[in-house]
Amino acid sequence: MIYKSAILGCGPRAEIHMQAYKGLDEIRLGALCDMNRERLDACGDKYGINRRYADLQEMLKREKPDILHIVTPPAIREEPMLLAAQAGVRGIIVEKPIALDPAQAGDIRYIAELKGLKVAVNTQRRYFATCRQLKKVLDDRLIGDIQWVRIVTKGNILSMGPHMVDLLLFFLGDLSPVSVWAAASGMNGYDYGHPAPADMLIRYIFPDGITAYCEDAAGAVGTIGEEDFWQHLEFDFWGSRGRAWWRQNSDWGYHIEGEAAPVVETTSWARSDVPGQREFTRAMAAWLDGREVHLNNLETALQGFEAIMGAFLSACTGQVIDLPATVPNETIHKLIEKLEQ
Repeated sequence: MIYKSAILGCGPRAEIHMQAYKGLDEIRLGALCDMNRERLDACGDKYGINRRYADLQEMLKREKPDILHIVTPPAIREEPMLLAAQAGVRGIIVEKPIALDPAQAGDIRYIAELKGLKVAVNTQRRYFATCRQLKKVLDDRLIGDIQWVRIVTKGNILSMGPHMVDLLLFFLGDLSPVSVWAAASGMNGYDYGHPAPADMLIRYIFPDGITAYCEDAAGAVGTIGEEDFWQHLEFDFWGSRGRAWWRQNSDWGYHIEGEAAPVVETTSWARSDVPGQREFTRAMAAWLDGREVHLNNLETALQGFEAIMGAFLSACTGQVIDLPATVPNETIHKLIEKLEQ
C-alpha cells in the first residue's frame, strides 16, 4: 500500500522531511501547510509540491492524508493532532521535544490513545546506520558488560537533550533509569521556544548499576574542533572488556582488551541526516502496515521525556530522585524562576 502524507510547518527542519521523500516509495508527499505564505511557496516551489494551504483544517479535508508531519514549535502539538485524528489521519510524525511540561505530555498521550493514533517523535538518530552499528556492538557485548557512560551535547536539555536521552535509552536496550541526580545553571542557552536551563549535569543510574553522566552545557568538552553546537553529541561507553564510542560528526568505534588497535569508522552528519530521516519516515509505513513498531514510537519518546522531567525535579529540589517519578507540572517553572534569580 502507498500512503499519502502532508506536512504542517515549512521551516528549516521541514526541508529535511521533504528531502527524505526522494527514494521513498511507500509514502507520497502531496501537500504542505504553513500560515506564512512566502515560506509556504518557497518550499512548494523548491520541492515541486503544488498543493499548498494556509489552513490545516482545509488541507486535511481536501487532501485526506494518512500521515501528517507536525514540524512546528513544541507549544503547537495537541490541536494539530486532534484535527488530524478527526480527519482520519492514522500516523503522526512530530518534531521533538514531544512536550514542554508533564501536563502537555499527558494530554498528548491521552489524544493518541483516545484516537488510536500512531505517533513517532523525530529523534531520528536511531535510524542512522552508524548508530545501529554501534548498537550491535553493544548488544553483542563486544566490550563486555557496560559499566558507565559519558554523554556530551550542547544547546539545552529540551533542544539537543531529547536526542541525547533517546539515544542513550536506545543504546541500552530501552532500559529505564531507576534514579537521577541533576544540577542546572543559567537560562541563556539555545531557546527557540524551548524553556530550559542553559547548562545541566545529569547522572542517571540504570538497572545492574550502569551509570550515565550527561553533560548538556555550552562549556562542556565536546567534539574537538567542531564549531557548530548542534554537532556536539558524543557517547563513550566503558565496559568490562573495552570501550566503544560514537561522535555525531567525527567517528565511531570500539577497542577491546587484548587488541592492539581500535576499530574506527568515520561518521558524517551530511551523509547521515537525510538517509536517517528517510528510514525514520519509511518506518511509519511499516508501522501502519502492522509489520514493525516504529523505534521512535510515542511510548519510547515519553520514556525519555519523563527521564528529562526527573532531572528537572532533581535540579529544582537538590535531591536524588527515584524513577519513575510523578513530576508536578509547576516544577519546570519553579526551576526557571530559581535560575533567573
